[in-house]
Amino acid sequence: MVKTAQKIKFLDVGHGDSSVIFLKDTGCKTAKAVIIDIVDADKAADELAREDIRILKILIISHFDADHCKGVNDFLEKFLARGKVRSICYNLDRWKPTQIMRCLLRRFLELCRMHSCTLLGVHLDTNMHKHELIGDDSAKLSVIYPNEEDNTIEYLNHNTNNKSIVCILESASCTTLFPGDLEAEGWDRLLNRLPALKCDILKMPHHGAFYADDKAAGTNRIVKSLKPKMAVISTKEHKRYRHPDLETVKVLKKNGVRIYCTEYTNMCQCSTIEPERKCYGDIEIIVDKSGYQIFTEKNMALSLHQPACI
Repeated sequence: MVKTAQKIKFLDVGHGDSSVIFLKDTGCKTAKAVIIDIVDADKAADELAREDIRILKILIISHFDADHCKGVNDFLEKFLARGKVRSICYNLDRWKPTQIMRCLLRRFLELCRMHSCTLLGVHLDTNMHKHELIGDDSAKLSVIYPNEEDNTIEYLNHNTNNKSIVCILESASCTTLFPGDLEAEGWDRLLNRLPALKCDILKMPHHGAFYADDKAAGTNRIVKSLKPKMAVISTKEHKRYRHPDLETVKVLKKNGVRIYCTEYTNMCQCSTIEPERKCYGDIEIIVDKSGYQIFTEKNMALSLHQPACI
């Protein structure tokens, strides 16, 4: 059966990441999906229910920071009551797991055993550039980072962000990159291995954090190398992290990249009383043979005093 990407949806989950890729099998009435990261279990489950998805081909946990995985177990308990999860792809990314992570993994493994979910630990061989997860000539979803060397280096550095699983969804008309929270040192190794790597849509790493180009692959090099047409920033106002960084926005605008933020922040100098603080909200990409179209839940740009991303 031919598997083609029909729709990509970046969910508005506040300061965190959660993406859904909808798949359709030619000649089969049963739709399937892939999820990359789950923060809000109810939102992810509702999204699949809305599309009548009963088979989740793969759940990918890019890494075990809470803003990427805290909704995983709750989602599994809800979804497995009516559907099937074929496989779950993840890497352990901490030298010493936190107590919260231990509890998450214990229940996670219990659910996987109860429902016969296949566990995939993806460590690329150092001689491999891609590990294909699903697809055919129409569309492919592959892991392109980390490889064994990356895992070892970042295990010793205690850097969980640079152990993020990076996925690429490729079709003839649209390529989308999902890099988790990959930081400058990880990007440096990835871009050196795959200098021809390009994408149409880039889910911005680490919620729009800015990386300087002085020691590794900074934001400027990343954008110039990948040449995306569209950047998605999944974020909200956060006093500690202050994502997205204004320097990131400047680099994207300088390179002519259209920016879509799920929620607005004080960087936008907001003058709106919108209670949900949405900018574009959920961001949906419809892909067909000729190209792709972008649909957003909201567009609050007109209600901002000095929007930074426009």
